Amino acid sequence: MRRLGVVIALGLALCLAASTVSAHSPGSPPITASGSFVLGRASGNNASFHAYISTLGIPPGPGDTLRFSWSANGGVGPAIDFNIHSHPANSTNISLNYATTYYDARADRVDDSWVVAGTGPYMVFWDNPNNVSETVAYSFVLLPPSPDLTVFVVFPVILAVIVLLLWAARRRPKRPPS
Repeated sequence: MRRLGVVIALGLALCLAASTVSAHSPGSPPITASGSFVLGRASGNNASFHAYISTLGIPPGPGDTLRFSWSANGGVGPAIDFNIHSHPANSTNISLNYATTYYDARADRVDDSWVVAGTGPYMVFWDNPNNVSETVAYSFVLLPPSPDLTVFVVFPVILAVIVLLLWAARRRPKRPPS
């Protein structure tokens, strides 16, 4: 029975160690950011807004879900272009030379989400193709990946097998000495 107590204590320690929380680990709270800006006319200055998602206060990591919502002129438009993309890791040019585009839309309002594929850096880009200025209001919510519950499934099975083996060892009849 003493061995069983040691096994249970080790299992509980493993469960507690596996459930620690860090910035992007499962179980951490959502991270939110919101704001607004004005896109100038297509023919003028400031017709686009291009920024790293991390500079908006959202540090996306692999497996996170980024929920985003934005509207142009309160959702009445006209429609603007929006995308989420990455640049080559060694690129200092933040022009429109994207390595990969993960999300792309032309709309006056978007409410959607994207599961972060890997490590960044990731950027957002809004562009106004119209000859009227537009006010863009945005909101981001970064949700951590779902918890890995493997330890809570595997540990009870291992514990049950150990208990069964100990029980079977005690129930086995002893052979008389020959």
